[in-house]
Amino acid sequence: MNKIPILIDCDPGHDDAIAIILALSSEKLNVLGITTACGNQTIEKTTKNARGICEFLGRRDIPIAQGRCAPLLTPILTAGIAHGDSGLDGPQLPEPVAPLQEMSAVEFLAARLEESKEPVVLVPTGPLTNIALLLLCYPQLTEKIDKIVLMGGSIVSGCSGRGAAEFNIMVDPYAADIVFRSGIPIVMMGLDVTNYTTIAFEEKEQFRTAGRVGKLVAELADYFGRGFEMIGWCGVPVHDACTIAYLLDPTLFEMKEMSVQIDLTGEYTLGSTVADYYGVEGAKANVLVGISSDRERFVQMLLKACKSYEEGVSSNE
Repeated sequence: MNKIPILIDCDPGHDDAIAIILALSSEKLNVLGITTACGNQTIEKTTKNARGICEFLGRRDIPIAQGRCAPLLTPILTAGIAHGDSGLDGPQLPEPVAPLQEMSAVEFLAARLEESKEPVVLVPTGPLTNIALLLLCYPQLTEKIDKIVLMGGSIVSGCSGRGAAEFNIMVDPYAADIVFRSGIPIVMMGLDVTNYTTIAFEEKEQFRTAGRVGKLVAELADYFGRGFEMIGWCGVPVHDACTIAYLLDPTLFEMKEMSVQIDLTGEYTLGSTVADYYGVEGAKANVLVGISSDRERFVQMLLKACKSYEEGVSSNE
């Protein structure tokens, strides 16, 4: 089997952690490394969390590089209200042992792209700061990028707690604008699909009995799901894992091509992803947008991934 080479750029974050768990479980993916962004928490905390997840999974072989400490032009904005002071409040993770890469995230991404013999899929699940800087600093490497499969945006509305934009895009809208204008194929798993790709509250118990990794996923869902349960949702959205699930099985999702631009001018809409859903504006489609998902199949995929760690075999084979 030819594995899909990917680079994950993330800001763990409970749903980022689940995305990493899913990615590292599969024989279909070759995870070339993980880079970290400032988003759900400060760069120091998201980096420690990424390392802690890999330590928990016994994957010290996955190189991790730390990204920029702030967005390109806007002030630092974090999501402690959702993810806690550490960015991964709730479960206890081991202290990471494997050292960080000495290179910055952007240098690391460039090096991995340069040395790859085949085009690589970039999987950003946080603000797009590192990806934008990669494109600005190493434009000659764009041909080494197969596509960008990102979590972010919404073609209907935001859910950030502030303004009308989705959090990842709102944190660094100028970086998002660079990425969306790059001409590189983009797959956008936004809130239109991720808000409905949930672990139902009653399904958490299935994970709790699915080995130590399943128990971790349940604990992540316990903490991250508190606010959603309080406002009457039926489950815990696993936003970032939708990117990995798409790579493993695109048939889980309904997708639609459309033109998507980033709003950089609105006082309340800065960072909104403005989509021409019906294609009436005449602009060329630049994004493949997730519209809906098969929630039940997604949960079964994730459950199988958790069990595979216990059984010592990779999932999604």
